[in-house]
Amino acid sequence: MRDKLFRLFLRLFGFSISKKQEAKKGTIIILIDGLSYTALQTALLKKKCPTLKKLLKKGYALEPYYCGLPASTTATEALLLYGNKSNIPGFTWFDRDLGEFVRGNRSYELSKFEDSYSKTRNLLTNGSSIMSVYTGGATELSLSGRNLSLSRSFGMMKTVHYLLMTILYPFQLLRALMISGKMLILYSRSNPHIARETMSTLFLGQFSCFLTEVEIMRNTQKIFVDFLHYDEFAHEHGPTHPTALSALRSIDRYIKRILKTAKNSGQEYDIVIISDHGQTPSVPYDVNSPRSESEIKDALQDETRTVMKTYGGFIPDPTLKKLYVVPAGSMLQLYFTESLKNPMNRDELENKYPRIIEHLLSFHGFGWILVREKGGRSSLIGKQGSIHFTKNGEYSISQKPFEGILEANIGHTIQTFRDYSTFKNNGDIVIFGSVMGEHITSFEKHKGTHGGFFGPMVHPFIMSTLKLEKDMSMEMIFEKIEYNMR
Repeated sequence: MRDKLFRLFLRLFGFSISKKQEAKKGTIIILIDGLSYTALQTALLKKKCPTLKKLLKKGYALEPYYCGLPASTTATEALLLYGNKSNIPGFTWFDRDLGEFVRGNRSYELSKFEDSYSKTRNLLTNGSSIMSVYTGGATELSLSGRNLSLSRSFGMMKTVHYLLMTILYPFQLLRALMISGKMLILYSRSNPHIARETMSTLFLGQFSCFLTEVEIMRNTQKIFVDFLHYDEFAHEHGPTHPTALSALRSIDRYIKRILKTAKNSGQEYDIVIISDHGQTPSVPYDVNSPRSESEIKDALQDETRTVMKTYGGFIPDPTLKKLYVVPAGSMLQLYFTESLKNPMNRDELENKYPRIIEHLLSFHGFGWILVREKGGRSSLIGKQGSIHFTKNGEYSISQKPFEGILEANIGHTIQTFRDYSTFKNNGDIVIFGSVMGEHITSFEKHKGTHGGFFGPMVHPFIMSTLKLEKDMSMEMIFEKIEYNMR
């Protein structure tokens, strides 16, 4: 009865359901944004993910993998969907070719970046993308970052169409009302702000799940869906806080619904459950004051230079004497206006601002500084030592630059910095937050953060029936997924 009602409802909203079931298996990729391998293990132990636990008993394998720098959705999704993550420094950056800031949830600039980006594949051709950063070449349903904006009227018209269908479908409406009532009872008296945030975030989860079910009923061969709300709650409360794990519990329920719909659809699907990065417990650096901005200003020792923290949303004027500070979790990108086209190297920086690296590292929240050197070289300079990369990828280490990082992770860390240091879109200076035991400094108001290179943030997971070799690289895992979808 439910399936018949569902199909009738799709017809009323003009969705084609006449596509034939394919003999070839389809693929559904479910991405749980921001969930590390260790946080998932905690959730499994606390019985927050019964659906995932059942899958493990049915032959699914759970494996960690290393995502490296930057531990960010914009980079990981680009590699998965397009086969390339080069020159994406974080969630927000200044694109030196486009001449403007790009942010992973801002439609206008993101669409221009995506259109011009170098791709070796379009993973979602003949498929659908739901709540993803990029379209991935989706040709069936595309609800990605470039569509979900009021500034793009055509994309927004399609979004409203799907939104109305989600709200008006009887079972979906009942679920939304039940969740809203629960949130109002739990939070409205203690913290109305949390109640509103929770309701809106969980609604996005309901929206994503419902549209995934719609695409399954339409026999779409390739479906990619990103569940965002665990990442949001983990930022606010911490990766294994009960509120974050509660959000994960709701995603587990959505996965159960998706599996049931897939089973009843008649179309056979491979299911891949994956995360794009994790989160590392963090200590916010700028809670009571713009501390990082003032310390950068002190390090410059130049009263004529304006230091401005920004997430973009404008085209900077290169004639102004400004330093744009772009936070991305445990990382800060620093862009000087006079070098927006061609970044400065260390000698040029030191000539303008003597001992600037030394001054920056004197502040306890700034742990490492990445700068360019002459001749295509680069250096990562820490409080306890440094590492120098040559143009051909060789490196030399001075003292102990990775003090506080487990010896087993240093090889991966060197490799990811070697690749990351070649990005043209990096700032003139890139600052990474200090490590304090198992915590890291965050330059946003995060109790769980990512974007950098330390801790669980660089250890996401994959759960699937794919035959993966131990310690496969992220590139090899994603190639395996792509090969399986052909």
